[in-house]
Amino acid sequence: MRAFLCFLLAGCIGCATPALGAPDLIVTNAKVTSFHGGENLTAFSVEDGVFTALSKDAASLLADKDPDTKVIDAGGRRVIPGLNDSHLHVVRGGRFYNSETRWEGIDSLEEALHLVSEQAKRTPEDQWVRVIGGWSPYQFKEKRMPSVDELNTAAPDTPVFILFLYSGGLLNNAGMRALGIDRNSVAPEGSRYERDADGNPTGRLIADPNPMILYRTIGALPPLDAKQQYNSSIQFYRHLLSLGETSAVDAGGGGHQFPRDYAASTKLAKDGELPIRISAFLFPQKPGEERRQFEAWMADYHHDQNFHSDHDNGYVIEGGGELLVWSASDYENFTSSRPDLKAQAETELEVVVRLHIENGWPFRIHATYDESIGRMLDVLERVNKTQPLGKVRWSFDHAETVSDKNLKRIKALGGGIAVQGRMAFAGEYFIERYGEDAARRAPPIRKMLELGIPVGLGTDGTRVSSFNPWATYYWVVSGRTVGGTKLYDADNRLDRLTALKLFTMGSAWFSGEERSKGDIAPGMVADFAILDRDILKVKEQELLGTSADLTVVNGEIEHASAAYPQYRKPTLQAIPNWSPVNYTSSP
Repeated sequence: MRAFLCFLLAGCIGCATPALGAPDLIVTNAKVTSFHGGENLTAFSVEDGVFTALSKDAASLLADKDPDTKVIDAGGRRVIPGLNDSHLHVVRGGRFYNSETRWEGIDSLEEALHLVSEQAKRTPEDQWVRVIGGWSPYQFKEKRMPSVDELNTAAPDTPVFILFLYSGGLLNNAGMRALGIDRNSVAPEGSRYERDADGNPTGRLIADPNPMILYRTIGALPPLDAKQQYNSSIQFYRHLLSLGETSAVDAGGGGHQFPRDYAASTKLAKDGELPIRISAFLFPQKPGEERRQFEAWMADYHHDQNFHSDHDNGYVIEGGGELLVWSASDYENFTSSRPDLKAQAETELEVVVRLHIENGWPFRIHATYDESIGRMLDVLERVNKTQPLGKVRWSFDHAETVSDKNLKRIKALGGGIAVQGRMAFAGEYFIERYGEDAARRAPPIRKMLELGIPVGLGTDGTRVSSFNPWATYYWVVSGRTVGGTKLYDADNRLDRLTALKLFTMGSAWFSGEERSKGDIAPGMVADFAILDRDILKVKEQELLGTSADLTVVNGEIEHASAAYPQYRKPTLQAIPNWSPVNYTSSP
């Protein structure tokens, strides 16, 4: 991708390099949001997958078009750089998307249970109805969880599993029978089955605080086959594109082994059909064997390596994490007491961090609580004395209760923090346990920015919070949960432009791409979205319903709504045919 020297002349920001040909694409009549290109811009051009010029007057750009140039009239809509989720379990989410009933945006429990009931009628005997995260009971007008009795009524004969964050889950009677759960069943350590007065499991699964009971339940559900996972991944990526998302930093995930479970997305990349950019961090699956797992990966792959070398497709191995070692990991379960890291956490973490630096691999570390972060920083400071951390890019994920003291330590070591909208879905439970004062700075985003720490916004979808980036955007702008509960005062909320920058250029820092991605500016990759509403002006509540009328990745149109029928892709039937995707509005 050739480099461009940018200049400003007569209201047009362009490329000083002589043009090699007519633009491939020109967007006109737009409200262009550019962080480096200036204000009051209304048009821009794209050539060879790169932004080449921006203008306040489209005439200067249209003069260079030829018969093959696509000219897109934005109709006065807001145009933004493509969103980049700094922490999304995107490859894993694609594997499972076709099998899941989603409750995003549902405002009543009655409607949510109706979806379960209707899906149960379509689901074959050997399959399940599953709602795997992405919702909060406070989004419902009823402001409560469903009961097991309600699940039994909605689906008397079809197994159902409902996951809420990583705090708990619900099984109906058919689900308990299918899994063989009875009064003799033993839950994993740190988890439990709720039981009635006679000692029989009720169907409620409780993480207290260890979510292994929930991981184990998800892992026991019948998977989609390879062909279905391929189709499922396409469906999920199309949904993300419909929200204006063009990139994701993948955080690996439990029950998601590289390279085996990456097969569908890797095949899409190999076929040249992957429609979004993915920078993947690899997540070891077995406690006690993390070093061996990373050593094997590092022998076969290098940092920033394309998954398939024949295609420069933006699908790369970025580094290790979000989990580096299981002993140095806490849980984001605000319905239970804070867990301590294991006694061996520092020893095991140091070995793996040193391995990453030695091999030039970036890394990221899952940490919810300040106490965990403090112990991890002790390790990082010790490592830094003999192996400078500055040799690689590294970061913490989440950091809801990080202290000012530890923020300064992170800054001194050159780390970043990827912040996700988990409090948008769990904020009420955080307040209940820790109080409103603690919630006002959980996490302290504004303090991070004041200290100059790199920050990127994301979702932590699909099992904890929703994969919808606009839920996170709404949360940091309004300071409220998706249920409307106030969390933050003005001193910890973000203005809309800053929030957008953190969701674009900010997130690009975590994959080392902030100089090439995340802005509408000459020389940047041409990833952008034409939105269905002006996110800088609409009422806060309207932000939650934001979608894209057109999404472009690398200069190619990957999504178009009914507003641009000439660019719409043919509908792709989800498989298996009972998939909930076939019975929801298509993006």
